Amino acid sequence: MKGLLVFIFTLSMTIGSTEGSTRSSIPLNQSWKFHKGDTPQAYVLSLDDAQWKTVCLPHTWNNLDGEDGGNNYYRGPAWYRKTFLLPKNYSGKRVFVRFGAAGFVAEVYVNGKQIGQHNGGFAAFVFDITNFIHFGKENLIAVKVDNTFPSVSSKFQIPPLSADFTMDGGLYREAELIFANPIHISLTDFASPGVFITQKHVTDSMADVIIATVIKNDSPTRTSVEVKITVLDSSGKIVKQISRRVEVPSGKSLTVHQETQIKNPHLWDGKINPYLYSVVVSVYHDKSLLDRVNQPLGLRYYRVDPEKGFFLDGKPYNLHGVCLHEDLKDKGRAITNQDRRQEMKDILDIGATVIRFAHYQYGQEMYRLCDKYGIIVWTEVPLVNQIVDSKSFEDNAEQQLKELIRQNYNHPSVLFWGIFNEINNAKGPDPMTLVEKINDLAKKEDPTRLTTAASDDEDSTNFVTDVLGLNKYFGWYYDNVHDLGSYLDKWHEEHPDRAIGISEYGAGASVYQHSDDPELKTVARSHWHPEEYQTYFHEMSWKEIHSRPYIWFSTIWNMFDFASDSRDEGFQPGINDKGIITQDHFTKKDAYYWYKVNWNPSPMVHINSKMFTARDASNITVEVYSNASAVDLYVNGKSMGEQTSTDHRFFWKEVGLKFGENHVKAVAMIDGKEYFDQCWWKCDK
Repeated sequence: MKGLLVFIFTLSMTIGSTEGSTRSSIPLNQSWKFHKGDTPQAYVLSLDDAQWKTVCLPHTWNNLDGEDGGNNYYRGPAWYRKTFLLPKNYSGKRVFVRFGAAGFVAEVYVNGKQIGQHNGGFAAFVFDITNFIHFGKENLIAVKVDNTFPSVSSKFQIPPLSADFTMDGGLYREAELIFANPIHISLTDFASPGVFITQKHVTDSMADVIIATVIKNDSPTRTSVEVKITVLDSSGKIVKQISRRVEVPSGKSLTVHQETQIKNPHLWDGKINPYLYSVVVSVYHDKSLLDRVNQPLGLRYYRVDPEKGFFLDGKPYNLHGVCLHEDLKDKGRAITNQDRRQEMKDILDIGATVIRFAHYQYGQEMYRLCDKYGIIVWTEVPLVNQIVDSKSFEDNAEQQLKELIRQNYNHPSVLFWGIFNEINNAKGPDPMTLVEKINDLAKKEDPTRLTTAASDDEDSTNFVTDVLGLNKYFGWYYDNVHDLGSYLDKWHEEHPDRAIGISEYGAGASVYQHSDDPELKTVARSHWHPEEYQTYFHEMSWKEIHSRPYIWFSTIWNMFDFASDSRDEGFQPGINDKGIITQDHFTKKDAYYWYKVNWNPSPMVHINSKMFTARDASNITVEVYSNASAVDLYVNGKSMGEQTSTDHRFFWKEVGLKFGENHVKAVAMIDGKEYFDQCWWKCDK
């Protein structure tokens, strides 16, 4: 058949095909045929797609036009098609297709039949395609994905209706085929793992744990099964083992609850010691293993005090970190797990202890990495800026919350469910009723974690969730950077029983724009965003935040510059440049090093304004960051004198530069070892 790509899954894939074998999966990421735009009957096997583009997942069609400015990136339908052959000996298995996400409406077809539709751009979704698959014959999966602008009058009223980021279309996370026995741990419970681990009560001496397993029986008979729970320590040694026999009716799902207790638990203690147990859930019938799922278990307890801040495992624990967007230059939201691991490397390097995943659910690899490295997580649903008063909007908001919670329920790093961001930003109906419903649903789905929200106003919705984050941009969009502290003190004084944090604060900056006067306030919506003002902004903001112990957490907006195609400011249109690292995730701005010197105890020396290479003044102020007690500065080999500091900021004023090239070097001794940084500046006057 012309233009048709056929993929044969062979036995070398190690897919179990005998009775009693467990589930297995095959990546479904390579060689999709793609067409941007609508095509009649694109789900039909006989369609000639030879002229369609061949792409691999993750994929978005907005990776370039979504970051070039103009707010005119393509928002509409597109099609993906992939063919494959399943050998006959796979017959008898249940076959599922799982997509990590699709932006924003996905209609999935198998062999010409629509098997389901998923509305929502950020969560995984799974369909059982067993009854649509032909074993031993050619099969086609076709997916229509649509990111048409979701106006208040549109067919699909799906959050977010508006937001300050590019809403990429596409299959921008990975996909896979999953094969399971007819009796299996559910894969279709909002694409959750089908296993839910609840930490009922945890102390230093005891941990009570409840494991709920959703068993699905797609066999024709009522069947007795054994559900065995094995808790392993980090070395693989068995800590606890319990089992229970149940009967599961044919065609039904049954949730099996089992409880166990772990004495003297090794606690998951954030970055100090992110210790992980494993919970292995196995399902047997007549000693034949039918299915097995492995989930992480990090035992911890925590609280937020309105006066003293955040406590983890009974001890004060400072939550300082960053907000993130899933975005990378020229890739958009279609980032890989390798990209995510590089992001985590930078986050660990800066010394962050918390991440706010704004404003939607992220790929699973990021949550896994946070579990592994002890980074605490705030993750949220995309109720951003605006709502519409409709049943379909409310239903979808509830669906996305259930997906967020059930898919991430077992991650010990997740401590906070965010239920909205700046929900009063756009004119519309009063969001209070919806906010209360979403908060109640979050508490029903998971009563063990705290709910939170990010607010930029003084609305009554600020008092619905357990704790609150404030989005405040003093010194950027309004007022002066020094006004932040007095605002926080006033808020705290008026609401002493309300725990408040800073969920966003930041300022834009380009590494190509520089100023000799860092304190000169920049106009936020202008095309002039010198890096030096961002540096000054963060220096002053962090001092205001750090000196107030009642601030239970703070996250910078943003870790990286990211695509927002409607923006036209700073050095480049289409970009929100408040990141402390550039959009390509390559160049760290000076503000990055300000937080690193405050958060990461590793020895460092950093010269600010290194990228301000063309100077038009021969007498300048040089600023250096270091966690040394003293730093010496050398210009063209001559010492400018040793300086001391109590806040990691070292200054040399009226430093003379010669005409032409100048070599600048900062040197410090820390624990008997020399550390230095250097750069070259060219003086034209």
